[in-house]
Amino acid sequence: MKVQSKRAVALLVSTLAVVPGLTHAAEQSGHMLELKARGIHFDRSFEDSSKDRTQSALGLQLNYESPYLADVIGVGISGYSVTRLGSSGPEATDILSTDSDGDYHDSFGKIGQAFIKVKYQDLLQAKLGRQVYNSMLLFSSTSRAIPASYSGGSGVVTPMKGLSFYGAMFNEWSARADSSFERLRTDRSVDDEIDYVGLIGAKFEQGPVAVNVEYLHAKDYLSKFGLVGSYTFSLAEKSALKLTAGLHTSRDDGKLFLTGSESDQDDEDKYAKGARSDNDGQGVYLQADWNHGALTLGAAVAKFDGLWIEDNFAGDHGQNPFPTGGVLADMTNRDETVWMVRGGYDWKELVNGVKTTVSYKSGSGARNSHVASLGEADEDEVEANVFYAVPAVKGLKVRYRYLKYTADKTGRVDGVKSDGTDHRLYIDYTYRFF
Repeated sequence: MKVQSKRAVALLVSTLAVVPGLTHAAEQSGHMLELKARGIHFDRSFEDSSKDRTQSALGLQLNYESPYLADVIGVGISGYSVTRLGSSGPEATDILSTDSDGDYHDSFGKIGQAFIKVKYQDLLQAKLGRQVYNSMLLFSSTSRAIPASYSGGSGVVTPMKGLSFYGAMFNEWSARADSSFERLRTDRSVDDEIDYVGLIGAKFEQGPVAVNVEYLHAKDYLSKFGLVGSYTFSLAEKSALKLTAGLHTSRDDGKLFLTGSESDQDDEDKYAKGARSDNDGQGVYLQADWNHGALTLGAAVAKFDGLWIEDNFAGDHGQNPFPTGGVLADMTNRDETVWMVRGGYDWKELVNGVKTTVSYKSGSGARNSHVASLGEADEDEVEANVFYAVPAVKGLKVRYRYLKYTADKTGRVDGVKSDGTDHRLYIDYTYRFF
C-alpha cells in the first residue's frame, strides 16, 4: 500500500476512534456509521482481442456522518479502499489503480469524503470539502469498486416546499479507480488544468409535475445547459404513465478547448499544438415510462444536432442524462438519432428479491463532428440486468450486468467505439452500525 494510502487509513481510524464516545447511549441519535463492501468482477471482450481483460476487486467504504450540532453544523468522513483480487490481460484502470509504470497496485486507500456541513432551519443546506455529488450534469459514478468524489463546495436553498435552488463548485476530484485527488484537466494534456467546474440549477415538483433546469461551466473549457420536464398520469388499476422531455446543449467555452482536448471530438489534427477547436452540440429527447404492478415498460427517442459532449473534464464518466445514452459509448454524436426500448419485471411472486431489466438502444446517422463527409456510423447496445436482494441477509445484494455494443463505421467518427462485450458482477453488502 502506498504511503498516502497508509496515511489516509490512519487518519480515518483516528477520527472514528472518537465515535463510541460521541454515540454513547441516548447521544447516538442522529449519528450515522456504516460499512459498505463490494465484490466486483469485470470480464471485458473487444473487437481487438489483444485488449481483452478481466479484473476483480474488493471495495470497502466506512462512512460516518454526525448530527448537526446546535442544529447548525456537522461533519462527515469516508474512508475508501480497493484490494486487487485478480486480473488478466493488459493493464487498464477499469476497476484497479495503476502506478506510473502502468502496473496494478495490490491495494490503495484514501479519504474519499471529508466535509463540514451546515444548515439553517429548512431553508439552507451546504457542504464544504471532499464529497460525493449528484446532479443532472455532474455525477459521482458508482459503477466501480468505490465512487468518484469531488473537492469543493455545494449547497441547496429550499424557499418553499417543492421548489429548490442548488449550486456547486469543485476544483479537484478523485476518480472511481484512483488513489488520490487531482486537479481537473482536459484530455489534451496534464498541463491544461481547468480551474473549476461550477453549476447552478433549480428543481420544482408539485403533484404530477416535475421540472429541473441546470447550467454547468468548466472554466475556459466547456459550458452545458439542461432542461427536463415530466408529467405523471395516474391510470386505472394502479398503473401510471410518466412522460418526459429534455433538452441538453454543450458549447466550447474558452482557451482550453483545443484540438485533442475532448477525445470524442473529431478534429483535422487531433494533436495540433495550440489549435483552437469548437463545439456546438445539442440533443433533445422524448421519453415514456409505464408501470403496472411488477411490470415496467419504457421507450425514448433522442435527436442530436452536433456532438453533445458527456465528459466535463478528462476521465469524467458520470451520468449520461439522456435515457438513450449508452454505457460502453455515449451515443450522442452529430446528426445521430437514437431509439431506446426497455422492460423490467419484479419476480417477487416467484422468487422474492429478484428483479430483471432489459434494454436496447439503436443509433443511426452519426456523422464526423468536424466535417460530416469524413465519416458516418450506426451503433447499438444491448443491456440486461439481474438484481437479487437476498431476503435472508439484510443489506446483501447481487447484480449481474451484461452489455454488448456493436458499431458499423465508415471513415472517422471518434464518438463511435469498437465492438465490445462486458460481463459485470457486483456483490454489495451494507451494515449500518447506527
